[in-house]
Amino acid sequence: MSEEHNIAVIPGDLNGITVTNAAVKVSEALTKLLTKPIKHTTFDYNADYFIKNDLTELGEKELSELKKYDQIFLGAIGDPTKIKPGVVEVGILLKLRQEFDQYVNLRPVVLPQGVASILVGKDYKDINFEICRENSEGLYVGEGKIENEGTDEEAGIQIMKCTYKGVKRLAEYAVQRAIARKKGGKPTMHFVFKTNVLKYAGAPWIRVFDEMKERTDVDIKYLHIDNFLMQMLINPAQFDVVITENMFGDISTDAGAVIQGGIGSAVSGNINPTGEMPSMFEPIHGSAPDKWYELDKNGMCVPGTFVEEKLQEVKPEAAFMSYAMMLDQMGEEKAAKALKDAALNNIRNKNYKTMKKDELVENTINFIKEYKG
Repeated sequence: MSEEHNIAVIPGDLNGITVTNAAVKVSEALTKLLTKPIKHTTFDYNADYFIKNDLTELGEKELSELKKYDQIFLGAIGDPTKIKPGVVEVGILLKLRQEFDQYVNLRPVVLPQGVASILVGKDYKDINFEICRENSEGLYVGEGKIENEGTDEEAGIQIMKCTYKGVKRLAEYAVQRAIARKKGGKPTMHFVFKTNVLKYAGAPWIRVFDEMKERTDVDIKYLHIDNFLMQMLINPAQFDVVITENMFGDISTDAGAVIQGGIGSAVSGNINPTGEMPSMFEPIHGSAPDKWYELDKNGMCVPGTFVEEKLQEVKPEAAFMSYAMMLDQMGEEKAAKALKDAALNNIRNKNYKTMKKDELVENTINFIKEYKG
């Protein structure tokens, strides 16, 4: 067993670089709370790297290097002033999820105590569940084609591929999450899909649901995706752990981020439950190019209009909590709780919206130094 945690850090682009640097700096204050030290190694896999090396996705060289690490901590990627939107995102994020078999995208939807939700009358007791998004197949498997391109008969075809194996292993992971959460009373797990319309892709979901619904230790339920989204807004307290397909998970987790207090505090874990490959942790707010560059009349980013003073407007709390999620995955529960509590302490500050990045970093470090557990 290694004497230290080896972490590969991929800052990415724009906002990602800023929040990653902040998280790594803050992590230095956690030393006394760790069971063993953390070593960070930075990889500049971003838009510039793709342009310089003429890449459309990470290759064997990059993948082989990243495989050596225990976990991956990622900031955010994409800069539309340098490279077409989607190229770096697919070439890094989707590539790593698939190559490292990170088949669970774990997305907590938890409203912190003391933080307001847009849902009137709902508080932290009502919004506390997890979405386990299938992360390696579904509509994002990347299979499809364009027929009759450039003609009036042009048709884009995207394949939604759902396998029994993929749904089964996701469900097995999620049901253990439901049991471990001990939210109160009997654990509940919801399957979420659209089986009444997506007959073929839905077949594996129905099969796994039918196999699990007779469990006595966990209450297994099913909802169509449209009903789930409505129920999430009307009565989020009914949910404990939810599993769903890749695209449905992408949509519902962003909606979940909004009701938990904002996308700026939402985190994502791309998990390889076997531990045979590194898992990857990231804030979900993206590189935010619209916050970095001036926009033209069509809402497109204008190259060369970056203003460095905007760095101080960046809020690093989602990166802090993503790092805390990674610590928890590594068995460093005490350090994880300290960092998460420090981030939440910032968010609860009445002046949070106007506080500068450096002040937030300093507050976080001081909170951790005085942390009593």
